[in-house]
Amino acid sequence: MLATEKKTQNGEKASIAAHNRKFFIADGMFFNLGSSFIDAHTVLPTYVSTLTSSPLLIGLASTIRGFGYLAPQIFVAGYIQRMPKKKPFMMATGHVMRLAAVGMALSALFANVDKRLALVIFYACLVLVALGDAFSGLPWMDLVARTIPAETRSSLFGTMQALGGISSFAAGFLTRYLLAMESSYPLNYALVMGLGSLGLYCSLGAMHFLKEPQAQEPARAVPMGEYLRRLPEAWRANPLFRRLMFVRVLLGSLYLALPFFAIHAQRDLGFPAATVGLFVSAQMVGNVIGGPVWGFVGDRKGAVWVIRAVASLVFGTGALALAARLAFFAGLKAIAYASYFLLYFILGGGFGGVWIGFTSYTMDIARPSTSATLVGLLNTIAGPLTLLTVVGGWLASRLGYAAVFAVEAAIALAGCLAAWRIPDSRDHRCPGES
Repeated sequence: MLATEKKTQNGEKASIAAHNRKFFIADGMFFNLGSSFIDAHTVLPTYVSTLTSSPLLIGLASTIRGFGYLAPQIFVAGYIQRMPKKKPFMMATGHVMRLAAVGMALSALFANVDKRLALVIFYACLVLVALGDAFSGLPWMDLVARTIPAETRSSLFGTMQALGGISSFAAGFLTRYLLAMESSYPLNYALVMGLGSLGLYCSLGAMHFLKEPQAQEPARAVPMGEYLRRLPEAWRANPLFRRLMFVRVLLGSLYLALPFFAIHAQRDLGFPAATVGLFVSAQMVGNVIGGPVWGFVGDRKGAVWVIRAVASLVFGTGALALAARLAFFAGLKAIAYASYFLLYFILGGGFGGVWIGFTSYTMDIARPSTSATLVGLLNTIAGPLTLLTVVGGWLASRLGYAAVFAVEAAIALAGCLAAWRIPDSRDHRCPGES
């Protein structure tokens, strides 16, 4: 009787897993597609640069998108852990994100009327986009964990990343075409961001069909105050995690320069605005290729080698921007263009590698009971790093973009050296981990 009941339960789990896998893939593909049209490192800073010449305000676009997504995660985790059903919360906050994305597109309609008003509307909506993504993202991950078997999650994420990257690659060419229509400004930006909203709504449609398993009797809900009081203990009890976070903080220097790569290419090197779309495409190619590469390296060599490789790529971004600048002023424009496309290619690959490498390393060294807390802490600590875009904007306004890239490359080089000093996480797995 028990064997029959268990077999039935396993069949139901397999059925839900097969069903959700299809819609997770569709969700991921459309989410990546929509996000490419409102990319916080290319399209959005370029749009803001048409409304203001302030490097601080231009850098704020990337800051809000990154910080607003990462910083709240540890608090969101403490809130949703009390919920027996998380999909309604995921859908509600997902709707907020999509509506705010529409507001970003509509802000462009005010660009020729009142640039300050357009900026206020844009930034207010961008805050809601980032927070909506943070609040819906954690229950999304919980749904993945509860319905997709551990042995097939990597292939799920890889498929999502590959299909999303391919669609985003195509979107980059459409973005280039639309932004090249300078006579249609600001409607061209409204259309680009509107297409981003459409892609995100298609993602939300796929999320609607995800099945959440029957709620089980929840464990005792830990009050938020108690949950937060446990965090310092989790930090003190994991010296290897502290060493990992030291590397992560050093590699966060990338945020100093991130929103200014595209602006530097246009303002200092004279690249046409339409090349922003090609940068997006190069970034998406890196994303598509990077996923399988990081998966292979992580499986065969361990997460530490993914981190070491990503650290080298982060150093390469600042170095390539400086190389492009030197080549351009030496009259070697072809090399300048090639350096920039390589820069965005490794950016695309590097972003996926950061997530895979640091998350996998953290889960390796954490006890099963503290894994979720440490992953949330990892992302929350990474949140303030996005504020470095403001520091980068200040530095750029005082010393120029070249100084920003030089500082970023120097700190990232220190991160490379630190990455080589952390051990293989597979040698430090807790008992019971496989």
